[in-house]
Amino acid sequence: MVEGAEDALSDVLRLIRLNGCVYFQSSFCAPWGMAVDAGTVAQFHMVVRGQGWLRWTGGETLLSSGDVVVFPRGDGHALSDQPDGATMPGRAVLEALQGDGQPFAGGGAATTLLCGHFEFDRNLRHPLIEELPPLIHVRSLDWGQPGWFDAVSSLLVRETGAPGPGAESVVDRLAEVLLIQVMRAHLAERRPTPGFLAALTDRQISRALRVIHRHGDGVLTLASLAQRVGMSRSSLASRFKTVLGEPPMTYLARWRMLKAWDELKSTGRTVADIAETVGYGSEAAFSRAFKRVFDVNPSAVRRSR
Repeated sequence: MVEGAEDALSDVLRLIRLNGCVYFQSSFCAPWGMAVDAGTVAQFHMVVRGQGWLRWTGGETLLSSGDVVVFPRGDGHALSDQPDGATMPGRAVLEALQGDGQPFAGGGAATTLLCGHFEFDRNLRHPLIEELPPLIHVRSLDWGQPGWFDAVSSLLVRETGAPGPGAESVVDRLAEVLLIQVMRAHLAERRPTPGFLAALTDRQISRALRVIHRHGDGVLTLASLAQRVGMSRSSLASRFKTVLGEPPMTYLARWRMLKAWDELKSTGRTVADIAETVGYGSEAAFSRAFKRVFDVNPSAVRRSR
């Protein structure tokens, strides 16, 4: 990602309330295998040592030490020591480990896995969520910063293996750092199609996103946005649409609505006050626009807190 893109990405991750959770770090001795059902959270697996096979609807692939896989859409999948190995339900594996048992204590080669999930508010349909592929696989050789994987994995292994005070919070925050690095590596290896991910690789457009995210609740026009990022209005409008797939003012309107959803869920501000913040002169006009975007009234979102 280019300079400033990390901040634009951080803005979105905060808005969608990204949370990481680590289930376990454990060594499995062959034969071993676990099947993870499809769900609403984004499961991830890190191969700390050894290797194993990943199977899902998109095919099968061998995972090696240093590989990380993430399923942003919660697709079902299986991990095992052999490409056609038998599996236990993932929930049963987790229950055995939580009960101080070891479900896979055979005499074969050992593989150490660290597994968990990321969750976020899927009601906030930001382009980032919609554009992520069903599987992100970052191989050990794809990590852009030498030694980064070793540093983070050693911290995760240490905190999960011998937890001290506050270890759960430390591990979960490290998992969130892991996701950001996975996305960086993913973007570095692939040229995304027009959209938010592509915008993170464009220096000027990522700066424009940053301005929208940080100043979108004020008076922001195409002219003032262009001035802030050092572009002409026509150049910004053309480049923004080419890279992101929609005009800057359309993205601004979408961002304001996402912020409005977040305000309704997390604060006690009145609907009228929130409407004014996101640029609507009346609560009625805001409510109509909000329903067009989310197919639900602001009052219903407020009641669901």
